[in-house]
Amino acid sequence: MAPKAKVPAENPERILRRTHYSNELSPEMEGQQVVILGWVQRIRKLSKISFLIVRDREGLTQCTLPHAKTAPELLSILDSLDNEYAIAVQGQVKQEKQARRGVELIPDKIVVVNTAPATLPLDTSGKVEADIATRFDNRVIDLRRLEAQLTFKIQHFTVTQMRQYLEAAGFREIHTPKIVATATEGGADLFRVQYFEKKAFLAQSPQFYKQLCLVGGFDRVYEVAPVYRAEKHNTPRHLNEYTSFDYEMAWIQDEEDVMQLEEQMLHEVFTAVKQKFAEELEQLKAEIHVPKLPIRRIEVREAIELLKAEGLNLPPDSDIPSEGEELLYQLVKKETGEEFFFLTRYPTAIRPFYTMPLETDPTLTRGFDLVYRGMEVTTGSQRIHRYELLVEKLKETGLKPKTFAFYLEPFKYGAPPHGGLAIGMERLTMQMLGYANIREAVLFPRDRTRLVP
Repeated sequence: MAPKAKVPAENPERILRRTHYSNELSPEMEGQQVVILGWVQRIRKLSKISFLIVRDREGLTQCTLPHAKTAPELLSILDSLDNEYAIAVQGQVKQEKQARRGVELIPDKIVVVNTAPATLPLDTSGKVEADIATRFDNRVIDLRRLEAQLTFKIQHFTVTQMRQYLEAAGFREIHTPKIVATATEGGADLFRVQYFEKKAFLAQSPQFYKQLCLVGGFDRVYEVAPVYRAEKHNTPRHLNEYTSFDYEMAWIQDEEDVMQLEEQMLHEVFTAVKQKFAEELEQLKAEIHVPKLPIRRIEVREAIELLKAEGLNLPPDSDIPSEGEELLYQLVKKETGEEFFFLTRYPTAIRPFYTMPLETDPTLTRGFDLVYRGMEVTTGSQRIHRYELLVEKLKETGLKPKTFAFYLEPFKYGAPPHGGLAIGMERLTMQMLGYANIREAVLFPRDRTRLVP
């Protein structure tokens, strides 16, 4: 008979398994023995009592140690602790009206899992502010802040709800190549990579492959994945790698089908976020307004006239710059109280070649943007599904059909009418939570100057 394997006697991960996160403790659990795992947020020692605040991904737990009732060895361990030590705490739940959520923990065991230096690169409690460069140079430690934890908790929930909405609407999730042979939208803003003996690019968008999946019979698809733009900007609203939430749908009447699905999805998702995260949104000082349906549509030429009346003069068939989006938002907000609006009927000259032109006016397209709190968060359109028209528009933009043969050829074989859009998840999160810089809404930003961490 083989001898039994020895279990290390002082392995804290084996001795103390987490039973609860901080937000799972409640007054109804009075007297229950639990184990929490996390980091030391702070320690406060008074003459007769000490408080140990432990932080995990869900929040804070107050651990209370009355000196007269606490074992000397436990107080000795408490004396050895410092901020950001990784620890395990075992103890009894106790009702305490003055504590957060009306509950505290009376420890009977504290295990130091790992230590941290006395001098930290930044204060994770947020009491001492650090500049944004210091924070992102030390992003892993910065992510321990409750505000950062809440940001990505809400972002995760938002993406999950959007996924579930599309799944219920008959969409399939796909995963398209991120190393591609040609530019999706033309132009020079591409990251070039050496692909063995060939030159390739990092994908600007999954656009071609979304469309090809519809031509291939998938009917409705979506993807949540990184995209890459080699634009040499360095602003609070741009990233060079960001997460795009794309969907594409076949057998549409026109772009209205795409827009209606998005507005209905955002209405449901924002309702769910507001209901689930009332306390967290208050902590972040963020206020979410659920959009009323239908979201207002403003044709680009109408928008240019509105902006002209406000003193911003733009050429007749130009794009709407960021200051124009902000100004239009202020006008819509003042008039209706709403924070979303669609810009529609974009000029042909400023939209990608695959955008369906308007039948009654070929200088305009069935392309649109969704603007949220003064920032474009979505770009979409009905796409061209007829081979001859695709080739014609491709040539008009100065691109060579031969280069795009892999994309064009399938359109000879009965491509259905279709359209779709792309939502920038960092921008959506940024605007939802009221951040001034998009970097707050991405774990590890990639911008003009930052490549690490």
